[in-house]
Amino acid sequence: MLALNLRFFAVADYYLKHDVDSFQRQLTEAAELEIGLFLRHAAGEPIDDSLVSMLSYKSLFNALAANNMDVAKRLALNMGGRDVLEKKYDHPFDYVMGYTLRAFVLNDFAEMERWLPKLFVACEQHKLTDLSGYAQVFQAILEKNSLLANEGFQSIVRGHVRQTKANRIFANTDDEIICIWGIGMANLAAARQLQIAAIPPLLPGDLINPTDIRE
Repeated sequence: MLALNLRFFAVADYYLKHDVDSFQRQLTEAAELEIGLFLRHAAGEPIDDSLVSMLSYKSLFNALAANNMDVAKRLALNMGGRDVLEKKYDHPFDYVMGYTLRAFVLNDFAEMERWLPKLFVACEQHKLTDLSGYAQVFQAILEKNSLLANEGFQSIVRGHVRQTKANRIFANTDDEIICIWGIGMANLAAARQLQIAAIPPLLPGDLINPTDIRE
């Protein structure tokens, strides 16, 4: 709950005050709380298994949107390898997206090539086609293709707008204001030396900052 509150206030501070530092700081703190849950679970504390499933990819997007690649990598290293509980708690899309994003954050080419085709298939399923732009951007990162990446971001934004309607994924959430997943993807793509164009207001330029994520 605290992580969700931090995410909300991060978006509010950016939207109302245009406070980039507060946005990044609070999203970083939210992601660090997720890392803490993994460590406490591993230490035997009574942390519910559902909190250490691949649904944590949503917190990984928070770290990326905060442009904090160190925290993103530390979270990614704690994710995965819990087959029983992941099969119990994760929707098939969340499972595949989680492993795909983890692979790209860790720059693990073997895992990228293993999981990305599965993400393309997952995005073909009913009600998930609006998320296909994410798979396209991942493919662009592999190919080091900025043009393909920007086409993917256009698709991400179009799909995101549709998913803020009715009872869809981002309806009645702070994601109606900005696209945190998309901002995270843009920072990841920029870290891989791709040139990414802003698409305001959902992907504002001052939240997309190139940084290095080398091993």
